[in-house]
Amino acid sequence: MPLAPLLATLLAPAALVTPQAPPASAPPQIAWQRTLDDALAVQRATGLPLLIAVNMDGEVFNDRFANTTYRDPAFVGSTEGYVCVVASPDRHTERDYDHRGRRIECPRFPGCTCSEHQAIEPELFRRWFGGRRNAPRHLAVAADGTVQFDRYLDASMQTAIDAIQKHRGTPAAGERTESPWTSRAAAARRQLEARYAAGDGPTRAELLRAAAKAPHPAIDLVRMGLRELDAELVTLAATALASTAARDHLIDLEDALALPLPAAVTTALLERLTKLAAAEPAAKHLLAHWHAKPAVPLPWQEPWTPSPFDANDREQIDQALDTAEAGVRTQAGPAELAALANAQLALGLWLAAHRGKHAESWLEDAERTAARLQDAAFAPLAAAVAAVAAWHRSDAAGAAAAAARAMSAQGQSTPPSAWLAAQFGAVAVQSTAAAVFARASQAGTDLTSAVAQCSGWLDLLRARRALDEATALAGIGVLEQAGLRRRATTALCELAVAAATSARVHERLRQRLWVDRGAEGMRRAVLELAAAHPEGGANTWFAGYAALLAAEQHVRDAEPTWAKDAYDAAVEQFAASAHSNPDFADSAQHYAVLSQVGRAALRRRAGDLAGAAQDLLAAAPLRPASFAERDGLQQQGAELATAVAAELAAAGQQDLAQRLRELGK
Repeated sequence: MPLAPLLATLLAPAALVTPQAPPASAPPQIAWQRTLDDALAVQRATGLPLLIAVNMDGEVFNDRFANTTYRDPAFVGSTEGYVCVVASPDRHTERDYDHRGRRIECPRFPGCTCSEHQAIEPELFRRWFGGRRNAPRHLAVAADGTVQFDRYLDASMQTAIDAIQKHRGTPAAGERTESPWTSRAAAARRQLEARYAAGDGPTRAELLRAAAKAPHPAIDLVRMGLRELDAELVTLAATALASTAARDHLIDLEDALALPLPAAVTTALLERLTKLAAAEPAAKHLLAHWHAKPAVPLPWQEPWTPSPFDANDREQIDQALDTAEAGVRTQAGPAELAALANAQLALGLWLAAHRGKHAESWLEDAERTAARLQDAAFAPLAAAVAAVAAWHRSDAAGAAAAAARAMSAQGQSTPPSAWLAAQFGAVAVQSTAAAVFARASQAGTDLTSAVAQCSGWLDLLRARRALDEATALAGIGVLEQAGLRRRATTALCELAVAAATSARVHERLRQRLWVDRGAEGMRRAVLELAAAHPEGGANTWFAGYAALLAAEQHVRDAEPTWAKDAYDAAVEQFAASAHSNPDFADSAQHYAVLSQVGRAALRRRAGDLAGAAQDLLAAAPLRPASFAERDGLQQQGAELATAVAAELAAAGQQDLAQRLRELGK
């Protein structure tokens, strides 16, 4: 549908932005714009001067401006003659968005988020601050760019207040306000977001379709769409982002690419990223990471030879070491030196794993022996031994340098043993990950080679059945750091199936899903994984635990319907896990009790005392010790039973109340 008819359909006259008087109880509020680009667009549309306020916490004049002056009706009225922005380096909320993508506005400067008043300062500084950072500060810029006043370091706050009153512009009166799709004013954005939040599914879908054709990004509307549970709405939000995302929305593109989307939408997001990459290094890097091809150099791709010993068998290692030492005494050729270096390395690793003495000495011996290998055909193997030995001696720099040598060799090389190749692959991934994490604070770093190397080794080790948990998690961490969160999620799901009983793997999977899809999205994804792989009962147990964590978060977020569904799922999954595998029964029953207690508390708050009593009576005998423990919300079954009993007694249900009193003892 063409844009104009579509907007006409969506935006009935009542939907146009018109000034509305706030409720009598609402305090007056300055109309802070969200970004400088928005503010300048509004200035061009209105001709009003730009008012820049700079503020910081913990200083008398700053605090008086923020807490008193900016809330004074007369002062707020004078700011209506300006387009207003505020810059402050301090954060006043933990988050800028809630679990549904809704804005959490700054309590000190309502109208913008803390990230917005923090992010706006550098550009203001570059344009107008003259190399000086002062707060409080108030600066007005006319539509033609002329600075009308710049007040700071005044002896009295009144000096700035008077200047603001004197230079105020005159808002246009009697004109029809532009639609919220064409206006960049904060009020217009807020109205669209309110319509979305209050709308049903079809309304939200139509708003997201319109957002895809809007003349500027309706980014906060799109962010709500990306956090929906409905796959169609998520797809529409991602489509809108692919059509309109600007340089400030790289994190939103990364967020969208982390979600399971249709291939065509993913392609559209990458095309948008490509357009931004021409001027934005961070976009260029993310795009390069996405397209990085897994790469493992020769000779490691070649078939590995059988290992000459079982590296878990001390007796076999000692025999191999004796044989190698005898061989070197007879003829110190490259094959003999390679065998000795391998045996020394194996003994050093065995001793380190079993807390034996002299482990480091044997690792150093392995490095020295490898250094004697001058034959080019053995160079990669010698460097691999040095890398593994250095890594396990906590010499990260030495391990990284040796690993680079092991993977840079050209031409024909002696094929590695399966044991050495697996050990080296683990070190190659883990040392690369360590280097990546060491510079994690450097935003926009090019990690293309790290992604290619880690992805290649993960694929190879997995195919050769030599991928251990620590190495897999390290490589997945590199993918996450590179912004490849969807790929990391896929790898974590595969690892959770392969290592079904690993608490560490499942915790990482929950964390990844929680960040990308929210608590409820995480719960549902883990439940799907358990349904597809119920064997052994482990994934079922972890699905129950994920549901319990999600339920408690839903209670914190005042989402009772979601909380009830999650508690129901937790009880069901723990029961299924206990039934399918006795090894999980005791733990499953413990968390089942906590889940039923949590559901009872939820029912009590909803006025369903009978339902709460039913849960408590079922929970207590399941595992009495757990009934006395507290859940993540600090709720305890025994205490809750006493409270519900008192309320039931007051309602005349003495028999049920008495049964609960017995539980509370």
